[in-house]
Amino acid sequence: MRIAGNYTFEATREEVWAAINDPEVLARTIPGCQRLDQIAEHEYESTLKVGLQAVRGVYTGRMKLDGHVPLESYAIHLDGKGSNGFLKGAGTVHLRTDGVNTILDYGGEAQIGGTIASIGQRLLDGAAKTLIHQSLKALASQVEARRLHLTEPNHEVQIVLAEELALEAAPVTALPLTPPNFNGVAAAPFPQSVAPTWRTITVPPGQGLSEAALARGSIETFFLTRPWLPWVLSAFLLGYLLGRRK
Repeated sequence: MRIAGNYTFEATREEVWAAINDPEVLARTIPGCQRLDQIAEHEYESTLKVGLQAVRGVYTGRMKLDGHVPLESYAIHLDGKGSNGFLKGAGTVHLRTDGVNTILDYGGEAQIGGTIASIGQRLLDGAAKTLIHQSLKALASQVEARRLHLTEPNHEVQIVLAEELALEAAPVTALPLTPPNFNGVAAAPFPQSVAPTWRTITVPPGQGLSEAALARGSIETFFLTRPWLPWVLSAFLLGYLLGRRK
């Protein structure tokens, strides 16, 4: 299965790039994600609960991001499985500026096997488009929320800054940068390596891309891809009502 498309954000490229590289944002925009485990740099594991009828089920998988070109693009590698099948895929996201907006172009290929592969290409394409569109829509909401958070006064930050200034004003006793000499021989500098700390991100109820949001999104996508349908339904209903009056 091949996927491709784009989405326009009313935000700068810097804002969108920061969002798509933030695990907290990813956890809230991956469909059905309730928990995201960061197991390495730019590598994550998660369990997803998807409520779309065509691909309904619980899936576990791994996502890896690499090939980063700052403010421009990176590659995505996916490997997931569930009770009704498996998926392996790879793709890229690319950012470009369009005036005051930023356009995210995406594309890739996926191999699908198991029971889920038997539901038909058309249904799979429709489910994939819905999941991607709702994910990008949630991402746009996250970008906007981050902008509002940064522009609003943050009293907690002000308190922290005041405390830092107070600490800077206090007298500080300088510490040696290297260990002292022993018997006239200087010891080697202390190693300053810091082990990476990976984490688990839990998405609070109501803050992620839930099954209800996906269901609503599937209906929205259905009508957006068929703009003529409401007019046909309205004409049919009007004709039915007029026919009953006769």
